[in-house]
Amino acid sequence: MEMKNKIKIAFFDVDGTLYSHYNNKISDKTIFALKQLKKQGIITCVATGRPIEMLEQLNEFIKEIDFDYLVTSNGQAIYHKDKLVYKNYLHPEDVSAIIAKAKELDLALCLVGYGFNIITKMNEVARKSCESVGFSCPIEKDIDETFNKSVDHLVCYETTANMKYFAPILKHSVMTYWSVDVFDFVPNNGVKANGIKKVLAHLKLDPENAIAFGDGQNDLDMLKYVGFGVAMGNASLDVKEAADYVCEHINDEGVYKTLKKLQLF
Repeated sequence: MEMKNKIKIAFFDVDGTLYSHYNNKISDKTIFALKQLKKQGIITCVATGRPIEMLEQLNEFIKEIDFDYLVTSNGQAIYHKDKLVYKNYLHPEDVSAIIAKAKELDLALCLVGYGFNIITKMNEVARKSCESVGFSCPIEKDIDETFNKSVDHLVCYETTANMKYFAPILKHSVMTYWSVDVFDFVPNNGVKANGIKKVLAHLKLDPENAIAFGDGQNDLDMLKYVGFGVAMGNASLDVKEAADYVCEHINDEGVYKTLKKLQLF
């Protein structure tokens, strides 16, 4: 696995890849490895399902590593340093349809956008999910399909078994998930791979110049798109099967060991 002269840019999922929910931290060895990548001239990027607001908990870490790009909201918003360089809102037609269906089924649906973070009903999954990423719980509010603000991020804090109710009504969006208890709605072209594609195009790099690490279902397209996709040892079987390489578990320093094994630092 000679990657030293091939890899120019690296993308990292956050939860379950860099950030462990077992001990609520990013390991010192992972931080060291990412700093070493920077020293080698490799561009480092976050590629997360979290909207930018949900990265507040990790601001100190992000600044310490000095990530070059943040691909957030599953590719819907891209930041170069602190500057927003790309934005892809959810289509209003689908937002209205999703709200109506969630209301019909009495499901907890969260909407995040500029100046608002609201949820149709609070439940334990939403509360624990927000606590686990250090994000303020959304404000519970009765909303309906007439909601007309631009939505950055839309997440349903219910089991993925409920996805089947939404699939027939989506015209401009698709669903993805990182937990069996939570699923997201993103634009048809709002997946992580699309965000990575835009970063690579801006830098005039090819997918083969990129490596990516991930563990969740929302990482599948990313791992397939880049030249070398790495699934964490804690990833599900289908994510591992989609990857070029399966590394150690996050709690066994999977990122650090793989970057070292590939001689990227």
